[in-house]
Amino acid sequence: MKRILLLTAASILPAVLSAHPHKGVIPKGEVLTVAVATGSGDHTYSNVPWWGTSENKGVGSTNGGVAIDKAGRIYFSTDTPNGILIYNAAGKQLGKIGPSNIHDLFIREESGKEFIWASHTAGKRLVKMSLDGEEVFQIPNASTGEVKGGWGGVTAADIAPDGSIFVALGYGSNFIHKFDAEGKLIKTFAGRGKGEGKCNTAHGMALDHRFDPPRILVADRENGRLTHWDLDGNWIGVVADGLRRPTDLAFRGDVVAVTELAGGVKILDKAGKVIALLGENPNPKQRGQNGVAPNQAKPAHFTAPHGLAYDPSGNLYVQDWNRFGRITKLVKVESSKQ
Repeated sequence: MKRILLLTAASILPAVLSAHPHKGVIPKGEVLTVAVATGSGDHTYSNVPWWGTSENKGVGSTNGGVAIDKAGRIYFSTDTPNGILIYNAAGKQLGKIGPSNIHDLFIREESGKEFIWASHTAGKRLVKMSLDGEEVFQIPNASTGEVKGGWGGVTAADIAPDGSIFVALGYGSNFIHKFDAEGKLIKTFAGRGKGEGKCNTAHGMALDHRFDPPRILVADRENGRLTHWDLDGNWIGVVADGLRRPTDLAFRGDVVAVTELAGGVKILDKAGKVIALLGENPNPKQRGQNGVAPNQAKPAHFTAPHGLAYDPSGNLYVQDWNRFGRITKLVKVESSKQ
């Protein structure tokens, strides 16, 4: 039988309870003021209620992403004047940096130094910052030149092993642009549509290093699918479809976690098969809605998952699209036999 730790916002208690992986229906009488299990098998997690805040409080409008540095600090972007909030693993806020309205962010190391790369939707750019928020580079810049479809709606980006940079304009033209390390345009591909080689809100994007050579994995939100492209921008095919508005991607080993704006979080294997569901919300009126108040959003149930990241231990941090501001920590549960 699986056993999971009972967690509170302030501490981890030594009590245990049997796991109830959520399938959309909550067992009668279950109290959701404490942590409950979500997921199944090797992908079972326990929620930490009110992690990063206090009970029934938010952090201000969230419509962005999550990134984690080598020291274990967690970065959540917000649409507030606080910009990017920084936390430790216990949920204590350590500081804030950068501009507001960062839609997606990730951290990469260069010559022993880490940098935040952020899709700044409001600023119509991709910006690179030090971990203390100093801006050191952006695209577009003097090397970029004119790009097809303009610069409106920057949603996601990633960097290939050779240093080339991919930027998705999922809130605009739906083109994906490939640049060299200096920001000079190399190629434009994708664009708005429903068929092969097209996107309808290229919302999330990441290099898929599960393959050699790596591929580009795109969360094609309004087409309800994940798609693969090669590093030259050529269409490979659909990885998974029938998804509920996929928004962001996080890899761990051979699996990928996908936030679904109108659902929950799905774990998919390398072949694109769904192997676990996390945080399924049994209330259809809350799914995909950004106005769910903190006192109405139940612990362990997502309302409109938007961004996420794994830490090295396999815990998941998830940000809902929510005008009050909602962030969640899911602690990976190790299974054991009695």
